Amino acid sequence: MNSSTEPTSALTRRTFLRTSAVAVAASRMALGQTFAATAAMARHLPARVISAPDIPLPAGKREPFGWKTAAIGAVPLVLAWPDFPADAKPTAMRLTVGLDVRDEKLIEAYLLESGRVLGTFDVRFGCIFQVFEIPLAPADAADIRREGIALRLTKGAELRIFTEGTAIPAALQPHLLVPGTADAMTEYFARMDSLACVQAFSWQEGCVLDGLLDLAALPAHAALKEAARRQTARFVFGGKLIYENHVSAPSDGRMYGIEGTLPFAALAKLEPQSPLLEIALGSWAKKHDAEDAILDGQHTSSEGAYTVGYPLAIIARLRKDDALEKLALTQLRVRQARLFDGKMFWRTSEPHEGVVQKGNRAWARGIAWQMLGFARTLRELKHRTDLADCIASFQQLAAWVVPFQRADGLWSVFVDQPQLTPDTSGSAGIAAALALGAQQGWLDASAKAAAAKTLAGLQPHLTPDGFLGGIAQANKGGEGLQRGSYRVIYQMGMGLMAQLIAALETKA
Repeated sequence: MNSSTEPTSALTRRTFLRTSAVAVAASRMALGQTFAATAAMARHLPARVISAPDIPLPAGKREPFGWKTAAIGAVPLVLAWPDFPADAKPTAMRLTVGLDVRDEKLIEAYLLESGRVLGTFDVRFGCIFQVFEIPLAPADAADIRREGIALRLTKGAELRIFTEGTAIPAALQPHLLVPGTADAMTEYFARMDSLACVQAFSWQEGCVLDGLLDLAALPAHAALKEAARRQTARFVFGGKLIYENHVSAPSDGRMYGIEGTLPFAALAKLEPQSPLLEIALGSWAKKHDAEDAILDGQHTSSEGAYTVGYPLAIIARLRKDDALEKLALTQLRVRQARLFDGKMFWRTSEPHEGVVQKGNRAWARGIAWQMLGFARTLRELKHRTDLADCIASFQQLAAWVVPFQRADGLWSVFVDQPQLTPDTSGSAGIAAALALGAQQGWLDASAKAAAAKTLAGLQPHLTPDGFLGGIAQANKGGEGLQRGSYRVIYQMGMGLMAQLIAALETKA
């Protein structure tokens, strides 16, 4: 046996497996997580932690929702499945990031007694709530049932993963995936109607909430409005906003930046009179530049078209505030002027020593933010008579990007470089905007056809239990990580896919 596994070998495992089966079942029932499931649906078999390294939470960081995390370091984190169903044939093992990641990590999963390595989790610049998996062979089930699994870090700093917590879905705990017989789209809607698709309170959660509310407008998915309410309620306690920012630091009652304000669009729709809307309005009021673009510092990004322009438009419309409506449109106009010259699109623009520097040339997700900002903001403000130039700008950007669509219905991560791996999230966002434009009559039928082609192209990237894979990792890892073939499961992309589905099915 590998010497590094000796401290957590058979004795610990046997001690744990003597735990009362009744107590285990009662605990899982309390969390609403039993192994019982609709026969056709996938099952997520959550692990029980036997032992974990004694590594405290980093200073200034906080776990969301009171959920608990455990660290994976050089000392193994040991897991077992004491009531492993006899019929279970898992195809993958998964873990979920519980704290923001700023490096590249490798996590080796091995059988506790024999030391046989099952696989290695490749976690690069992971985001909280991201699910990572390794495949399992059919013969692994019996060994996992008998021995349990240990996880040890072989590269990078320790990784914290979710382990338990009130109402935490089994799909976000360390678990084994047992596919069912339901099709991937059925599973997708089941994941959307659960906390398995929750994201950090930021542009990421905003994508999910917008998708849920868009789908909820369709009779077949009306129940998803309550799913959106449940997710929003995870961040609001006693009338206060409680959340962690993009680096897992507590940011209660304030905004960490303009990318964090997108969820206020959903909040405004669900609770139009909520006093929490003043948090966003107050934050935006402090961030105007000379042209009234709302920015973090001098950094113009296409995200702001969607994360600022859109929620601002909703609040302005609800309050019948002409000045705020004009300010929302300004977010579109200024960004279009700074980021798109008719021939090329950049996600960012920022002055540096008297020279304007632009970045993320032709990045699919950056294009999606600009296009969604236009489509969703203009739809909110379609009662106005001064939208002609904005509609023309949206049409120009759509006409530029559609020819880059690949034969598989997707767009490459940098759209003008077809040799690169596609990004399903950027593709879903671009297509959702195209479908919204066609729905509103700003784009012709070819735009809707392109969007439908994208939806067909996304479905092969769904996991057997309906998570969306094939997504370019968060850009905190830089363009090098984006340009490679590394792709992840990422729930914000599921929200963008939901927006696409709804836009294709909804009439103006």
